[in-house]
Amino acid sequence: MRMTRKFAAVAGGIALTGGLLAGAAGTAGAAAEVTPKAASSCPSGWFCVWSGKNYTGHMQKVAGKNADLTKFSVFQDFKSWYNHGKSCDFRWYAKKNYGGSSGIVPRGYKATDNLHHYIKSNTWVNCR
Repeated sequence: MRMTRKFAAVAGGIALTGGLLAGAAGTAGAAAEVTPKAASSCPSGWFCVWSGKNYTGHMQKVAGKNADLTKFSVFQDFKSWYNHGKSCDFRWYAKKNYGGSSGIVPRGYKATDNLHHYIKSNTWVNCR
């Protein structure tokens, strides 16, 4: 059975983002940020995810608003992500058509862990 777990990026003791939905039971916790080895393969202006930890495995990327990310298999089971957006933060949603819980991944943020994450739709916010 797939349960969800949220993580939060924390800076200065203040949560900056609600985490991406994960496929493991538990409560909110901090995501481990690592120095990426292959995150540089994500083109500028895109949000990228990888099927494996440490930016390995299959990569998929999106730009713009996407009401249905379920057509992209890696967005339904990923372990690494990078918001390489040029000027905006990435807002993810737990359901298609911008529904359910949501969170923000700040521009430039990248992370990886052992959990199986998924997102169903996205928009871009806080553009500068």
